[in-house]
Amino acid sequence: MRTSAMFLAIIVLLCAVFTIQVRLDTMDLRHQSMEFYMYIPSGKFLKHFTLGFDQLIADYFWIKTISYFGDHVMADRHYPWLYHMLDLVTTLDPLCQWPYFFGGIILSLEANQVEQSNLILKRAMRYHPNVWAFPFYIGFNYWYHYKNPARAGSFIEIAAKLPRAPAYLKTLPARLYSEGGQKEAALRFLQEMMTKTQDPRMRAKLEKRMEEIAQGKMKKFSARKIMP
Repeated sequence: MRTSAMFLAIIVLLCAVFTIQVRLDTMDLRHQSMEFYMYIPSGKFLKHFTLGFDQLIADYFWIKTISYFGDHVMADRHYPWLYHMLDLVTTLDPLCQWPYFFGGIILSLEANQVEQSNLILKRAMRYHPNVWAFPFYIGFNYWYHYKNPARAGSFIEIAAKLPRAPAYLKTLPARLYSEGGQKEAALRFLQEMMTKTQDPRMRAKLEKRMEEIAQGKMKKFSARKIMP
């Protein structure tokens, strides 16, 4: 009975997906966002009906997400349903990293949906706490879009302490804190980094940054210097 019910549910789900696909293929691109995507449920709702096939359904909608982005980047460059699709994919399969990277960057720099970018990246931090890039990109969003270097520094500080974080992140949060008027936070961060490194060259850099902050000589920097 259980096997039959599961088989029937899968058939119904596939039929629904096929119907949606046929309707999408016959629609004009201008109406896809307004008509087709509004019928796609949230990931939390859909999760109750996947019968354990979360990854399979997530893979399907991930392909549709890439297709949706590709269609619109070549046409109107408007992405009103991009976050909805990415939220669905990362809810069904929260352990897959690529949708987070794609969503965090594209929502921020192409779709100009910074708040949604941060939401996707914060979910990434929850499921991938040891990946330094996710808090780093949130920090970039706060610095580049919101002009809030102190808030940016708090996320990049998280990134700087994670495994495989690039060496330049060890001093970057201090510069952001200093630029945001938080000299004490900048010095405290550098002092903590000093206790965690034995590399004489890195210690020399940290000492130099501490001296610059103490003397108020830290220079501002450009986007080229914050991005890897």
